[in-house]
Amino acid sequence: MALSKITYQKVSLKYGIFVGIAHVLFFLIMRLLNLQNRIELSFLSAVFLIIGIAVAISQFKKAKGGNINYFQGLAIGATTGVVSSTILALFLVLYVTGLDTAYLANLQSSSLFPVSLSVLSLFVLTIIYGTIPGFIIAFVAMQWFKRADHAVPERI
Repeated sequence: MALSKITYQKVSLKYGIFVGIAHVLFFLIMRLLNLQNRIELSFLSAVFLIIGIAVAISQFKKAKGGNINYFQGLAIGATTGVVSSTILALFLVLYVTGLDTAYLANLQSSSLFPVSLSVLSLFVLTIIYGTIPGFIIAFVAMQWFKRADHAVPERI
């Protein structure tokens, strides 16, 4: 792909979709193991977001010849977080309205969510819970990737 055709939006979208799919698969695995009601375990999926953002920034930097603007890195993290959490939020809406209506009641009884949690607020909170960490993860990752001496190594 030519340098001019690579944008942070395209990279963010690609890795956001990958991370979103990983979130959904992790949730389904938790359901198979009957762990979906252990809300605390769902926060382990943050590892997918960390890896996805780091790889997205790395790929963008490599595609741009080792140069990355600090704000592009932050945008990659936030956008990857928005895309991945929107995929998860859409899945959760389908899940609580069609597959397991009792799951919303379990979330409401959790201390991590408000008692008045509705399907709409679950959708919005899921997106917020992915976007803000995405921005923070990118902020931390950019401390590494912004420096020229931390060039992405070439593949052999």
